[in-house]
This record gives sequence, structure tokens and C-alpha cells, in this order.
Amino acid sequence: MVRALIVVSCGLATGFIFDFLNVPAGWLLGALLFGVFYGLSRSDVKFDGLPFKLALTLVGANIGILMERELFGIISTYFIPLFISLILTFTGSFFLGWLLYKWAPILDKRTALFCCIPGGASEIISISGDYGADNRIVAAFHTARITFFVLLIPLVAGIWSHADEFSLPEESYLFTFEHFTLFSIVIAVATFLNNKWKIPAGALLYAIILGFLLGEFVFDVREVPAYVGGIGQGLIGVMVGVRFDRKTFLRLKQIGLISARIISLFLILGFLLAYIFYSLSEASYVISLLSIVPAGAAEMSATAFALGLAPTLVASLQIVRVISVFLALPLLIKIIERSDK
Repeated sequence: MVRALIVVSCGLATGFIFDFLNVPAGWLLGALLFGVFYGLSRSDVKFDGLPFKLALTLVGANIGILMERELFGIISTYFIPLFISLILTFTGSFFLGWLLYKWAPILDKRTALFCCIPGGASEIISISGDYGADNRIVAAFHTARITFFVLLIPLVAGIWSHADEFSLPEESYLFTFEHFTLFSIVIAVATFLNNKWKIPAGALLYAIILGFLLGEFVFDVREVPAYVGGIGQGLIGVMVGVRFDRKTFLRLKQIGLISARIISLFLILGFLLAYIFYSLSEASYVISLLSIVPAGAAEMSATAFALGLAPTLVASLQIVRVISVFLALPLLIKIIERSDK
């Protein structure tokens, strides 16, 4: 427990330094890098389960408070480009799973498929064993993919963004009792709902909805101190980073350069999907990238929040993507079963 608190504190401190140095998504990247460094050197700290869910609810509460009612009308205008992007995501992921199976003979078809399903890494890992896949390889692959994407995408988004795209709330340093009450209620209720009714990205989704409802109709909260969102992003960063430990590295080493090739193709797929979404919608390319790239709903939402790039829109589209992947999962499994015959 003490060591976990020290790791979190050091990760947040690193995130603060990165943010102070004006590194894009500094809280997230700094904490993530520290987490990766610690995970590779020592594998004695894990943040799965409740700690990670609490970090998600903190980020979700921040995003929900930023939401305005006009957003729901805006989201509906993205239905067609989102639908087309989802179809292409399924097709591309299935093709990458097939390539992984062909290039890595040590993997069976189901393990290769689950390694390439881009929808809620923790949820995919947790259910992969139930479908007969090797969840150790699945966990290692998704951990490497998410870590690589979360390291790269914020840098790309920060460099490509234009000043007029940024929409951060006004700076405020005072964390009031009303803030404390609002966040406490959202975190507690969202955690309860996530335990009661588990859905993909549930902790984040529940927190966003509650943050919006309470911030819009109950509490008179117009802005939140920037460091509160930074702390949430830092928590997610360090908790994701420590997952990339020696065991993860050694399991990926079994596949060798093949895993690096597939992850690179995943990145190319993400950029292509973002371009298609950008071409079919009114969103900028950077916002399209954060909304569509299969790099984790929570992580991309935190990145969008850190950069002030329409975080509510990004979170909404990412959650729709994750839920859609899970709804399509039985169909994907049936395709695999038929190919086995």
C-alpha cells in the first residue's frame, strides 16, 4: 500500500513537471513514462480494479461538468461518419487479427483475434479467457498497444493542433467545498453503478453522465481548477504505465517483431480512420483522431481534456465505439468458429 502511494505520488510529480514544461498532455505523458520505467524495473505494484475505476470517475466527472446541452445535438450530426468508421474499424481489426495469426504460428485464431479487438482493453482481456484465448498474450499485446498509443497520440495531437482549436475552461486555482461535494457524489455513485451494472467503459460513462446532470441542474459549478483534471490524467497515466512490466515484455518477445508490426499497422489504421472521419464530418483532423483511434476511451478522453480539444465530444464518440465493438463481439466469434470448421 505504501509503495503504491509512493509510485502514484512520483508519477503525479513527473506529470506536473511535464505540464510545467508545456509538454502536450504533460500530466498524462509524464505519469505514463514514470509508470513504464517503474514497471520495467520492478513488478510489485498493480492498480487494476477499484483504483483504476476511481481514476476514471475523476476524469469522467471533469468531462461531464464541461458538457453543455447543445452537445447532444452536435453528436447526432456525426452518426454517419461514426457508423462508417466503425464498419472500417471492425474490418481492419479482423484483418490485422488474421495477419497476426498467419505471421505468428504459435498463436491460435482466437488469441490472435482478441489481440486485435480495439474495444476496452481491460474488458477484452478479462473475457478473452472465457472464449478460449490465451489471456496472457492478449493482456501483453493490449498493454503494449495502449502504452504505445498513449505515448504517441498526445504528442501528435499537441503538435498538430491549432490555437483556435483549444477550448480549455478559464483558469481557476480555488477548489471549493462545492467542488469537493460534487466530485465526491459523482465518484461514489458512479463506482456503485459500475459495480451494480457493468458495461464497457462503465465507470467513465457513469461519471460523465452524473457530472453533467449534477453540474448542469444541481450545483452551480462553472469551472474546475485545471490541476484537478491533471491529477485524474496523471493517475490514469501511471496506472496504465506500470502494467508494462517485465512479464509483458517477455510475452511479447515470444512473438518478436511480429507484434511491433501489428501495433504499427494498428497506428496506421487509426490515422486512416481519423482521416475518413475528418473527410465526412465537420470535426478537425486532430479531434477526429482522438475520437476514432482505437487507443482506449479513457486515455483518449483524458488526452482531449488535457489539450482542450472537445473532450466531451471525444469521450462520447469513444464510448460509442467501445460499446459497438462489444455488441459486435458475438458476431466476430461466430466468424472465427466457422473458420475453424
